[in-house]
Amino acid sequence: MTVRVEYIYRYPVKGFRADRLNSAVLAAGAGLAWDRAFAFTSGNQPPPQNDTDWTQARSFIQMTVYPQLAGFSADVNETEGALHIRSPDDQMASAGLSSGDDSAVNGLMNRHFAPGPLGPIQLHRLANAHGHWDFTDTGVSIVNLATVEWLEWVSGLTLSHLRFRGNLYVTGLEPFEEFSLAGKTIRFGSVVMKVLRPALRCAATAADPWSGDTSIDVVNILRTYSGHAFCGMYAEVLSGGKLFEDDHLREVEVDLFNPSAIMPERTPDPVLWPRPAIVQRTNDGGVNFKPENASWPFIPANAGARAILHPGLDYTREPVRLTLSERGNQEVMPVSGEALEELVDGSRVLLSGPVERRSGRA
Repeated sequence: MTVRVEYIYRYPVKGFRADRLNSAVLAAGAGLAWDRAFAFTSGNQPPPQNDTDWTQARSFIQMTVYPQLAGFSADVNETEGALHIRSPDDQMASAGLSSGDDSAVNGLMNRHFAPGPLGPIQLHRLANAHGHWDFTDTGVSIVNLATVEWLEWVSGLTLSHLRFRGNLYVTGLEPFEEFSLAGKTIRFGSVVMKVLRPALRCAATAADPWSGDTSIDVVNILRTYSGHAFCGMYAEVLSGGKLFEDDHLREVEVDLFNPSAIMPERTPDPVLWPRPAIVQRTNDGGVNFKPENASWPFIPANAGARAILHPGLDYTREPVRLTLSERGNQEVMPVSGEALEELVDGSRVLLSGPVERRSGRA
């Protein structure tokens, strides 16, 4: 099946509504033009010292804390060189994209939000074009619409895909099959990007993008039904260009994934990332797993280490904890546990681990 871009979104102001685009220009080392380029300081944390350094999300107002943000929208007008902010009561104020007088937008926001202990809410621009991301290497977020639909099906709830604040929403993959893209260099149209890792979801997904209501715990739904809290993938733009809705994915190359490589602060341990594996039934009735992608080998672990079999691909039941029956290596993970008898030789499954028992994880 062809994987294609169904929707393109950017988020000019962190915490505000999404801005849907028919096409977008992406820059190498950054992402969509004007995506997450602005934020409003919360007054609850020290403000950024300058407009180039990466700053953690908690320094800015977010919908999980300020649900009324769901009523605000932002529009970037490059012709005018202006950012336009519109409030729920239809008031509008503008500021320059790169500099200028911010008093109008600051005044509008401060009429709706009380100041924090460190001062009033203020517009913050990020001049290095990377955007207000949670990680320093992220440029683009890719979300698989089939995964969102699966979460709706298992939970019986209607969940807007915009809860996940992705840039590219794609079709043509099975639920959670996006995890197979980790470490791959891919192309959409003229844009080349390296897929970095799964996106670990946080409480921000609880915020309904239209109402700001936070009564649905999406992270709990993920953990309960999938056994993990990942949804979507982060990617780095290697070669920029223009991207359109309906552009198709082409795999360019697969790089060797190095789990010991230096990653940004707070990156989840790679051993916890769900990744595709192939079932290999043994002559004695046991089960070995082999990496689907030889460039992403297993992490060797001793007998007794724990792994988790997650729903997705050819396995559609609940998550199951597994135990390594003997020492595993980069190419083979021998396991024991429930539900193994129903696994078909050669089928594709999702695994995380192995984690040694003494670590207390998995």
